Amino acid sequence: MKKLIYLFVMVMLVSGCATGYQRQGLTGGYKDIKLQDDIFKVSFRGNGYCHQERAEDFVLLRSAEVALENGYKYFIIIDEKSATQTGSYTTPVTAQTYGTASAYGGSGYAHGTYSGTTHYSGGQTYIFHKPSMSNTIKCFKEKPENIPVMVYDAEQLKNNIGNQYGIK
Repeated sequence: MKKLIYLFVMVMLVSGCATGYQRQGLTGGYKDIKLQDDIFKVSFRGNGYCHQERAEDFVLLRSAEVALENGYKYFIIIDEKSATQTGSYTTPVTAQTYGTASAYGGSGYAHGTYSGTTHYSGGQTYIFHKPSMSNTIKCFKEKPENIPVMVYDAEQLKNNIGNQYGIK
């Protein structure tokens, strides 16, 4: 039981902050996969301390980086998905009783009194939301014309979102 409590405390300490901009791991992060030469799927999964807006920004930032890393300057989003996993955790309830007892009597007969107070703690339920986002992007070396969707400049997007979060 002590090992389980220790593990829980360590996990809470590690995940006590919003998901950072990192490759996907225990506390979330981004991942990407090449689907075709110029098409990639990019996703970001946040932990329970990550807001939806942060997840949206980080999936856009990673999309820009993927385009640039593969020699492209522009990209469009051809499919996007967002989801939120909701869960809860209820802390265990503990009870502690403090009291005094006294007894008196003799010859096989005793009489006593007891006075005590019980304090309960725990039992709080915490609800958390873990956002996740994914973009399927199509990349371009030159800015495409006459496309009825938003065309992102990968370098500018990377700089703007990176500066907002202090990411180089």
